[in-house]
Amino acid sequence: MNRVILAGPLIEELKKIIEDCGFGTVIDTQSQITQGLDDLHLYIIPEASGLAGLNPSSSEPFIIYSDIELPAEDISRLKEKGLMGVISGRTSLEDVAFLLNKAIFYNKMLKRNPRIPVSIPVELKAGSKVIRTTCSLLSRDGMFIVTLNPLPINYLCRLKFELAGVDGEMETEVRVLYNVAINKDLNIIANPRDPFKRLVSHPGMAVVFVDLAQEKRDLIDEYIKKME
Repeated sequence: MNRVILAGPLIEELKKIIEDCGFGTVIDTQSQITQGLDDLHLYIIPEASGLAGLNPSSSEPFIIYSDIELPAEDISRLKEKGLMGVISGRTSLEDVAFLLNKAIFYNKMLKRNPRIPVSIPVELKAGSKVIRTTCSLLSRDGMFIVTLNPLPINYLCRLKFELAGVDGEMETEVRVLYNVAINKDLNIIANPRDPFKRLVSHPGMAVVFVDLAQEKRDLIDEYIKKME
């Protein structure tokens, strides 16, 4: 399970909200917990002065929780350090889930693993529904699937696709990590102030491979190296 590392004065209500979104939580009161590949830091800032000591040393994605209006200059500075967004007690559960999934998606798939832009036909089976479309980004851990009707976050379905020059069909269960609607969410992804720039330009959904065999992932790695 993906973990959200909470740093700052603990708010039990926030902890529950994050867990209701399907994430585990861990409390880090002294900044001693090492962030893993599937983890995300969330800093709780009760007052503006708390931003002064917030200076992440890397561009790992992170989120801030605060119920006060934070200075624009500090937010701008922190975006260059990997800030993906700010949530508060007024943020809807849907928006919290979207932001958490977006940040973890960048952290796990787009930022650390080699990925390439592609246009590969894919077939998804979601219950009795079959979706045939294409993917626009591919890594060993997952892909971004182009569709006007993305499935809900955490939805599980079966995926099939083939890679040119690679023998055999790829088939795996996938989980929807986040989805991008055609209007609001796409504008968020395309925000030029986003430190990760514009990596997604289509409505659709990011999925991670759940049970794809290691040898299949290695074949994807080889395919990516040849295509780079």
